Amino acid sequence: MRPYHVAIIGSGPSGYFAAASLLKLDGIDVHVDMLEMLPTPWGLVRSGVAPDHPKIKSISAQFEKTARDPRFRFFGNIVVGEHVHPAELAERYDAVIYAVGAQSDKPLRIPGEDLPGSVAAVELVGWYNAHPHYQTMAPDLSRGRAIVVGNGNVALDVARILISDPDELRSTDIADHALEVLDPRGVEEVLIIVAAVRCRRPSPPWSCGNWAT
Repeated sequence: MRPYHVAIIGSGPSGYFAAASLLKLDGIDVHVDMLEMLPTPWGLVRSGVAPDHPKIKSISAQFEKTARDPRFRFFGNIVVGEHVHPAELAERYDAVIYAVGAQSDKPLRIPGEDLPGSVAAVELVGWYNAHPHYQTMAPDLSRGRAIVVGNGNVALDVARILISDPDELRSTDIADHALEVLDPRGVEEVLIIVAAVRCRRPSPPWSCGNWAT
């Protein structure tokens, strides 16, 4: 019986967990090709998790284990629709899994959202995590006060990074270009704006207590 060939588009956590599940199947020989538009894998584990949260990023050890399987192949710098088309993938593989995730921000649709100094979290987080699409971004962090709209995990990560001691950030894997901007500590105060009075977040209650007022 010939191997069952599967293509996975996207190399974030969902893509790697899908690959691991396929490679563990009993009674069937599965080969997995993973296609990623960036040169490096791991998706938001690499470019979305705050640099001062190394324990969360340690999940990448499981991805490395999957990548060592001889039936697994990774292809970076491949943009589906440009370098290869979905119809070609459907013809070449027995199955195609799209695990591309959410790559864009959610507009607030409020006046002034497009003014200078207004930055989406996906851009700022990508910038301080060395995402290649945001390395040339140049946020102005010299005005003393920053406002973060929202109080979810990413919002609090952004707020914490903005007011963190640069000396502490040096021991993390934060991007060098971001550390150079954050080093003068231009942001002295962060205001967090939430839509509801009550703190509603999918995280431990003490996290809300540390930030909400």
